[in-house]
Amino acid sequence: MMLQFEGVVATGSAALDLGIGDTALKTFNGVTYVYSVTGPGGGIAVWKLVEGALPQLQDTEFFGGTITFQVGDIGVPVKLAGGDQLILDVHSATGLVGYDLNPNGTVGALQETDTLTGGGNISTLVQFGDVVTIAHESSGQIATYVVNSDGTLSLAASIAGQADSMQVLQAGADHFVIAADANSGLINTYNIDQNTGAMFVVDNSEALETLGIATPTAVEVVQAYGQSWVVVAGAESNSLSVMELAGDGSLVATDHVLDSLHTRFETVQDLAVIEADGHVFVVAGGGDDGVSLFTMTPDGQLVHLDSFADTIHSGLQNVETLSVAHVGDELQILVGSQQDAGLTQLSVSIADLGIVRDGFGTISGTAQNDMLSGSILETTLLGGAGDDILIAGVGATTMHGGAGADIFVMQYGSDPTTINGFQAGTDRLDLFDYPLLRTPGQLTFTSTAQGAQIEYIDEVIVINSSTGGSLTSAEVFGAGFGGPDHIPVDFGDFGGLDPGSSDGVLGDGTINSETANPALSDAEIRFTPDGGGTISVRADEEGRFDLDLPTGTFEGELDIVKTYSTASNEITAFDALQVLRISVGLDPTWGPATPENLIAADITQDGTVNALDALVILQTAVGLPTAHEAEWVFLDDDADLSGITSNNVNYESGMDVTVIDNAFSADMTSILLGNLEQI
Repeated sequence: MMLQFEGVVATGSAALDLGIGDTALKTFNGVTYVYSVTGPGGGIAVWKLVEGALPQLQDTEFFGGTITFQVGDIGVPVKLAGGDQLILDVHSATGLVGYDLNPNGTVGALQETDTLTGGGNISTLVQFGDVVTIAHESSGQIATYVVNSDGTLSLAASIAGQADSMQVLQAGADHFVIAADANSGLINTYNIDQNTGAMFVVDNSEALETLGIATPTAVEVVQAYGQSWVVVAGAESNSLSVMELAGDGSLVATDHVLDSLHTRFETVQDLAVIEADGHVFVVAGGGDDGVSLFTMTPDGQLVHLDSFADTIHSGLQNVETLSVAHVGDELQILVGSQQDAGLTQLSVSIADLGIVRDGFGTISGTAQNDMLSGSILETTLLGGAGDDILIAGVGATTMHGGAGADIFVMQYGSDPTTINGFQAGTDRLDLFDYPLLRTPGQLTFTSTAQGAQIEYIDEVIVINSSTGGSLTSAEVFGAGFGGPDHIPVDFGDFGGLDPGSSDGVLGDGTINSETANPALSDAEIRFTPDGGGTISVRADEEGRFDLDLPTGTFEGELDIVKTYSTASNEITAFDALQVLRISVGLDPTWGPATPENLIAADITQDGTVNALDALVILQTAVGLPTAHEAEWVFLDDDADLSGITSNNVNYESGMDVTVIDNAFSADMTSILLGNLEQI
């Protein structure tokens, strides 16, 4: 999919064409209009969007009277008592100020609605139902108001905060406002009661602090693929971040991309997100004199589709604002610049959008542009004709792109992936999910008689060319990787890097995927279905986790990886003494050693309890480095341990489980290697 420059439209008045600070979309009777707003001494231009043509000028309104030089550069459509208004930021106002919007898109009379507690000097606002959330610039308050039947506003709640970009999004049964402020660099989440307007802060600081978003300038939201999504633009970090919004208001990062030489969103100022025919598209622009287009996968990851650089005709110097509308069989992108006059229109044809589908077995596409994803089990993806996006699953995936310019998206941690019919110079291999990968030179690339084999860490990709001949790295990747740089959002993705674990629980216990599990706090949960790839998720501090499996029944192996927290001081010199006694044929001080004692004693996991184990435990107890780190092991509670002796510490961790509709319960025994306890 390509960005197509269509042209620049202008009113001919400098007051309306220069310094466009905001654009807003509103649809009346199936017709979409874009409203462009300039600042003090300016006004509003209304453009009617028409499929296959440039926007048509519908109306103009110059700011006048007392607001002429008091108005800011925002315009937000709201509905008050059945009437539509375009709300403005008016510094001297005491109430909510806006122009009526007529059903034909034209601008009506100027209105001031009621008296706002924080005044009419506002930086942004959002509405859902009969609740309006307003960021008051003068008072430094974010307040919610209930819209009364006569169009007046009643204050419902107020909280200290600032925002210059806000969006509202439903997740589960609740509504949440996501607010970003460029000056403070803060991104806040508020739970808003739809009936009363009461607001509660949701603490997402932990999820946000690892993303590295600097100077958040725009927030956009979308509901798609059965989930709620938040996308944040960071101007100083030159970044776009995607997060899933859970039903409790918590944010879970799924992707974080940085501008590169191949994209056009450096110092990003604005972005737009739109869902069209089941596909999600993200458009961003800023100080990089251009616009970048992405699509978002069902897992919340961005795939770069195209970037358009400014030309002498396009008017995209220092993009300030943009809006995206679905008009007929195209996306129309309307862009306002800090330096160029008028609105630039870019378009993207979506006439050939196909299906979005995932699963396992054989997944077939259509003759259109499909997005197909593999699963945890072995999967074959058949793209067919069209420009398809085929996404590898966790299990072994075979991809057939077919005709068209296809994008093959790899997933880190998957079983080997095979690509058939790769068209050099037409198809694209996207490896954005591989951690720390920046250039093709980091790959082990081997040309084969039928194509090539690519290896990176433990990942393997087999490519069979459409011509049946050998492929070179230059034929697969050209001059290098295109698109943005993707930064890992889960540090557990780095092989061999274990996060600090919290305390555990010794002994027998039940692990339940639908409840808290104290023994699993901060543990890594691995599930490998029979004949499939391994799913790996991180439990939270309470031991809650979600395997996020498809609906159905899956049998497989459950393994748990959990490191030892030295802060717990559970391993002491007394443990080393017990192990030393066992190594010389004596019982622990409390009596004969149980099989669980012997497993805990063999911290080196070499199958015997000896003096080296005692030394390693002593080193661990006093905080010295050791070649054998303490860890937790989890065994099937029904495992037969009767054959374990001090000279034969032989056992299997993990257990077989059956997961039904993403839920399971299992009885396991947890043992901390190096910690001997009387049982």
